Amino acid sequence: MSVFTLSVTDADLDPNGPPFNYDIIAGLKNDFYVDGAGVIRSAAAAGRHATGAYQLTVRVFDNGTPALYSDVDVTVAVVERSSSPPVVTPLSATVTVGGGDDAVFAGGVVGRVGASDADAADRLVFAVVDDDDRRLFDVDAADGSLRAVGELDVGEYAVNVSVSDGRFTRYAVARLTVEGVGDDARDSAVVVRLDSLTPEEFVGHHMTSFVLALESQLHVRNTAIKVATSSSSFTGLLCEQVYGDSFQFRRRQFQLSGNVTSAGSGNTV
Repeated sequence: MSVFTLSVTDADLDPNGPPFNYDIIAGLKNDFYVDGAGVIRSAAAAGRHATGAYQLTVRVFDNGTPALYSDVDVTVAVVERSSSPPVVTPLSATVTVGGGDDAVFAGGVVGRVGASDADAADRLVFAVVDDDDRRLFDVDAADGSLRAVGELDVGEYAVNVSVSDGRFTRYAVARLTVEGVGDDARDSAVVVRLDSLTPEEFVGHHMTSFVLALESQLHVRNTAIKVATSSSSFTGLLCEQVYGDSFQFRRRQFQLSGNVTSAGSGNTV
């Protein structure tokens, strides 16, 4: 069974470089070997190895006379085969930008597709499935953060995202609404600063709690509170704005468990 392929380079020209010879000089020599192509293989029957980490030291010889060599340490991790598929939490997000119906979202992180797996050793990998979707969106393979890679017009978007643990693959549709608001709401903004948060952290982990806190403080429905971007997009210095009725807020210094302080007027809401 193939475990890992070594990558070997040699600055010497022929005949002093390849072909290379391999030998395991430390570790479980009876359970692993390296073939002529540099592939580490298991010599044991399938399932014989107990789960855990196995340390090997591989020596690689060149074809010179005398042959020179280098050593490399290799860790082989044996884990249980995945038995549970990922559980995916679909994403539904709304991005609000100024400019009314002619508004354009400049691009950036719009939220995070959540996923979990009962198999602790599994590493989940996220991907955008359809080619057409990949022209507009990208997803972080490790944490599921969904990003618009370019400008988006006002409208509805549905993105098919896959999550794989190496054996099982599950799919979810991430839904995004881009809506525009008039300049009156933006011009009457009260600035709120969120301390020590990146835009990605805010959108992925704190936005829902932020909106709920404002709903409670302002005594309005959460449907009246929108999270909007500045024209510089999520990657700019002023990245998120929130407004509710006649109030509007920008990002930088707001503690979700504390008071909401207006940096623009100096008042506590």
